[in-house]
Amino acid sequence: MTTIAIFNAAGTKTGELDLDPALFDKTVRRALLKEALIAHQASQRQGTHATKNRAMVAGGGKKPWKQKGTGRARQGSTRSPQWVGGGHAHHIEPRDYSYQLPAKQRRIACLTSLRYRLEEGGMCTVEGLLDGTDKPQTKAVAGFLAKAGIAGRKILFVSEGNQPVLHRSARNIPRVSVSERRNLNAAVVLTHAQVVFTRAALDALLADIKAGNAKGADK
Repeated sequence: MTTIAIFNAAGTKTGELDLDPALFDKTVRRALLKEALIAHQASQRQGTHATKNRAMVAGGGKKPWKQKGTGRARQGSTRSPQWVGGGHAHHIEPRDYSYQLPAKQRRIACLTSLRYRLEEGGMCTVEGLLDGTDKPQTKAVAGFLAKAGIAGRKILFVSEGNQPVLHRSARNIPRVSVSERRNLNAAVVLTHAQVVFTRAALDALLADIKAGNAKGADK
């Protein structure tokens, strides 16, 4: 069993929760994590790079000099790749680098990344943060992080459902991100040193995992 801390909205530790790492995955699948991280990073590439080939470069319609008799090498256009200002011999075109792993692999990668973060001590949960308020309170979130002792780290808040107040409260704090539980993926978990679940998000995650395990056992 691995123990994670339970904090209240003020950042005071109010309890602990025992989690079995095997609940997420039987082991940390490092090869799969690497594959998922590379796929995520590839999908972030814009792919808008481009160069011009000789057909795209302006000018060069006239033959620079006659074919024979000058003593120089024959040339057909000043836009050929060997000329300064000419087109690229192997020009680059815009492309889409993104690709996806199969759905089952993505789910397993997300679960094994949570096991990794749990074993590294980078997981906790918070109760009541910004509950009952409809206005952003950046000071409240920053105060929670400082009191909990995790300020300055790269932190991911995981909420159950869309919580715009939490998003707006955390977006101006450096190195702090917010994600809905349903949008979690392995790369996001791996690139944040501390994952802070709201209690509702953690309870829903554990319920989904247990339901999935029970479904698999029935087959």
